[in-house]
Amino acid sequence: MLIGRQKETVKPSQPDTTQTLHLGEGLLLKKEEFLRKQMWQELILAKNNCRTNRRGALQALRRKKWYENQLKCVACAVRAVQFVREYVDIVNKMNDLIKDITEKPDVAQDAFYTSADFGVDLDEEELLTELEMLEMTVDDKSKAPCVQVLAAVSPSTGMKRVEQVRPWTLGPDNTEEDELEGDLERLWRWANETP
Repeated sequence: MLIGRQKETVKPSQPDTTQTLHLGEGLLLKKEEFLRKQMWQELILAKNNCRTNRRGALQALRRKKWYENQLKCVACAVRAVQFVREYVDIVNKMNDLIKDITEKPDVAQDAFYTSADFGVDLDEEELLTELEMLEMTVDDKSKAPCVQVLAAVSPSTGMKRVEQVRPWTLGPDNTEEDELEGDLERLWRWANETP
């Protein structure tokens, strides 16, 4: 490495990451076993020397405590590596799922545009007849004083409603009074329709 030049880091791929986590977890588990073995050896040494060599027994107990503290740290590190490995597995599964969805765009688009997603089951023939009626009303717009607008099937009541809209409420030159009058008239009709 030259002065002023930084070493380029290569981002590891997903399999490398999981493999590294498995290796790290294995090393930590080996260290945990070693620390347990050392802790028990120090405990046995302290028991053997407790009557004859008090100073040696106290040093063995200190080393045992130190090994216990190291063992706690290693156990926490093992748990952290296990959690990270689980999260990496979840992220890998999510990436695979996203890749599958992006590879099949037709299925995703069909799912977005089906009527089942809106919670309303509609008959295609009924929709086609409604479309034809709307086309006829658009053609006959200049002839009729009232335009009938067909409302879709209401999901809550399941009934069709036909609403008449006055031509003067459709224009841009409506006054506020005309709009209020039209709203009141529609509200009055609606109140009389409901049982």
